Amino acid sequence: MNDLYGQVFREMLYPVWESGLRQRPTLRHLRRLERTQWCSLDELKSLQEAELGKLLAHAWSHVPHYQASFRRAGVEPGDIRALDDLSKLPLLTRQDAADLDARKSFAPPLPQIDKATSGTTGAPLVFGYDVGSEYWRQAIKLRGYAWAGYRPGDRSLHFWGSPTVRPPPLAKRVKASLDHFVRREHYVDCTERSEEQLGRVVQALRKHRPMALVCYAQAGAALARYINENGSRDWADISVIAAAERLFPKDRDELVQAFGPRIFETYGNREVMLIAAECEAHEGMHLSMENLIVELVVRREGEPPRPALEGELGEVVVTDLHNYGAPFIRYVTGDQAVQCSAQRCACGRSLPRLARVEGRTTDTLRDGEGRAVSGLFFNVLFAALAHQVREFQVVQRKDGAIDLKLVPTRLFEDGLLEQLRSHCDRHIPGVELRTQLVSQLKPDRGGKLRVVAVES
Repeated sequence: MNDLYGQVFREMLYPVWESGLRQRPTLRHLRRLERTQWCSLDELKSLQEAELGKLLAHAWSHVPHYQASFRRAGVEPGDIRALDDLSKLPLLTRQDAADLDARKSFAPPLPQIDKATSGTTGAPLVFGYDVGSEYWRQAIKLRGYAWAGYRPGDRSLHFWGSPTVRPPPLAKRVKASLDHFVRREHYVDCTERSEEQLGRVVQALRKHRPMALVCYAQAGAALARYINENGSRDWADISVIAAAERLFPKDRDELVQAFGPRIFETYGNREVMLIAAECEAHEGMHLSMENLIVELVVRREGEPPRPALEGELGEVVVTDLHNYGAPFIRYVTGDQAVQCSAQRCACGRSLPRLARVEGRTTDTLRDGEGRAVSGLFFNVLFAALAHQVREFQVVQRKDGAIDLKLVPTRLFEDGLLEQLRSHCDRHIPGVELRTQLVSQLKPDRGGKLRVVAVES
């Protein structure tokens, strides 16, 4: 169906506002990204190397943290001539990154935007970046969302978290509401996922008839299961952009049934925003190569860090090529991922791809003998029980005991709890399992549901 407003917004209102009145380079960056996504891999690497050289020169001259850390490592910017030389630079751990004052540039561009992570690891990280970096982040997001068919001005429903504990001032709320209205973005808080709230989201879908649903992955999955269980779907296919959390295969199946085949997973964090996004070929998530250098690194005790091999799980390490205000250079995000093969994607883009993101490095359980057990154990387990368990959350306490909370469906069988205890006794021996049935799970203050967590 022809969407006249969306066309007018994209071709007139948005460019006049963004490029004309506000003089922002966002759309200019986007046009460049739309060209470079079709460049060869060698050309893309050359672009990265050129941007990296400028970033390192700035950090060496104007950022105290990197002046000190580079000297300790015996490295100067001139020693980094190619991407393979990045291994000469020290990794930036979360602990190192916490010293924001030392990572701030004392020469322009200065950090003008301050944010903090949601604290899913137990310790929120405060960080900053300059406005130039913000324009690149927005352009990268526009391109990634366009791969899912979602363009500025399209009707959209955002089943999203509320990042603030206290509501912002009235003037800011009014401005945000007006902005959402003009862009046709309808927001629903995903923090509450009770049957009543999910029913209200279904009503919002029917009222607004969005072309795209942007959601936290687990919130979207919970909504899809509710829709499928209740036979609520009465709409045509909707593009779904799943973000903030991992999208598991069973969740994707539920989303396809509820919204159609156009399901797109994205991966990012608050520190650098969109790291990778799925394209129309659905063969992994393309890295935001023009804005970030992404490495997958294996760190083992007693061994120097090394690049992960093809198909091997590695820690995600990012370098933000356009954040000069408070640079992230070889920042260890705390996530783990597996890279796709080097074969070009069926879409024709040369941008490398992630096959999957496995989650936080802290989400590793321990049995009674201290042996590691992947938190994915429970994801695999409950993928087969989705008809009985709508949502689950696992927390291993400091004493080793595991608290398992379950949101049951109408098909839940009483004998399942005993079966779960028996199954866990075999695979996580020596650990007390405490189960609790609840009507809904409580996400963190940012709206994320941390499925598997380990107390530090």
